[in-house]
Formats: sequence, structure tokens, C-alpha cells
Amino acid sequence: MSLDADRLRDRVSAPVVHRESIPSTNDLARAEGRDGAPHGTFVVADEQTAGRGRTGSVWASPPGGVWSSTLVRPGFDASHVGRLTFAGGVAAAETVEAFGVDARLKWPNDVAVEGADGARRKLCGVLTEAVVDEVPVAGKPVDEVLPGTDPSEAALSFAVLGVGVNAALDPCDLDVDRDVTSIGAVVGDVDPVEVAATLHDRLLDWVDRVETDEGFDAALDAWRERSATLGERVRVETRDGDTVAGDATGVTDRGALVVDTADGRVEVTEGECARLRRP
Repeated sequence: MSLDADRLRDRVSAPVVHRESIPSTNDLARAEGRDGAPHGTFVVADEQTAGRGRTGSVWASPPGGVWSSTLVRPGFDASHVGRLTFAGGVAAAETVEAFGVDARLKWPNDVAVEGADGARRKLCGVLTEAVVDEVPVAGKPVDEVLPGTDPSEAALSFAVLGVGVNAALDPCDLDVDRDVTSIGAVVGDVDPVEVAATLHDRLLDWVDRVETDEGFDAALDAWRERSATLGERVRVETRDGDTVAGDATGVTDRGALVVDTADGRVEVTEGECARLRRP
């Protein structure tokens, strides 16, 4: 199913860049940003051939989904990039909720649906990539990617909020080794153009709101209300091969998950998070 780009342009008050097939919408959005594209530029594709998740994992992106990246130029410095993590997650959750789906947020920013069998099935993923001093910084605090950099003094050129939504597709079409679902599988027929337009509206609204401390507090509250991770016993496998296991007790304003382990409190900034049964 191809997305009707002309209808989407009528629904979105920002430039829309549409491709039938592309390796990654985030890559194209970054190129648009470097060429001076304005805040809100919306890159969408019918299919991604090399979509990726926050930890570099492959994100299956066949036709029928909403594969998008939104270019944003927020009014804050690189020290506040973590605010976009929460803005993106809450916006994605609100989007699927608008179509009748009971959304839950699994750290770091997967939108999931909990079935009657207790299984959580991924519906949507979010990848925030900031460009700081012309260097792409994906999914981690700036000073972790660029050692020695003071985020408050680094220039945030722009950021890209990549969001993939399993919209009007059969979950069986997603060749992945995890439980997944789609809006269509949960509630029936859905219009990808309406999903895309709703997502774009919600993203820009939350990006605008988190520019203020009050708006960011609201984003944190909205994220916590939908959290499927806080209060659970979890295991996080980091990209460096480390394992952190314990009780998920909070999130920091940098987007890190706070885990109380047997050896003390740990803040985890990236990784694959799984819930564990309590002993």
C-alpha cells in the first residue's frame, strides 16, 4: 500500500518529502537539514530498505506502514537534546491512541500494545538523532558520544525524529524475531495518511512544548503515565556487551533509565530492555 503524498501535503503545514523506497528516512532528513530545510520538514517513505532502531538494530519497513522522519530546530542548546526523546515517545503514543489503541511506552521509546495473554507487542519505534557541531548523535547524551564536549556550549544544528508506525499492514509481513502488531491488527482498517498527519502534528506540538521547563515536566509526566517499564524488574543489554539487571525506578532528564541493582543505582543510556520475572 502506497501512501498518498498529495493528500498528506494537504494535511500537513510543512514541506513533505516523499519517496516510494529509500534506505532510511532519517538519512534523507539529515541531508535536508544540512541543505537548510525548515523546522517541521516531513520525510516519508512507502518502504525503507535499511531502517534502523535506536541501538542500530534493523527496523522492518514494508509498504503499509508510516515510515517517517521529522526535521526539528528547537530553541535550546545541546544540553537539552534528551527532551526530544520524551517528546518523540509521547507524540508517538498519542498518535496511536487517537486511532483507538491503548499505548504503552517501553523504555527507551518503543510503543507497545499489551495483549490479553500478557505479551507486549511492538507497534511503533522512535529514533532521535541530533546533529551537534555538524556531528550526528544518535540516541545517547551528547557528551557520551563526543567526549570532552560541554553540551551547554555545543551548537545544536538540528535534530531528526524518526518514527516508524506499523499502521495498515499485516504483522506477518514484518520479518522480525520479536512480538509485533499494527494499528490495523488491533482496531481494523486505518488510513496511513491520517496516521502520518496526526503523528506530525503531535511531534511538532510536543517539540514546541518541551522548549520550556513547564512543558518538559508535562512530557515527563505523560511518559511516566504510559510507561510499561517503570516499577518492573528489568535486564538491559547494552551495545558494549554489559548487562544491567534490577528494578526500573525512574528516568532522568537525559533519557536514561534508572535501575536499582544489587550493587547500587545505575543510569543506563542505551540498550535492549527486557522485563524479568520477580524471584
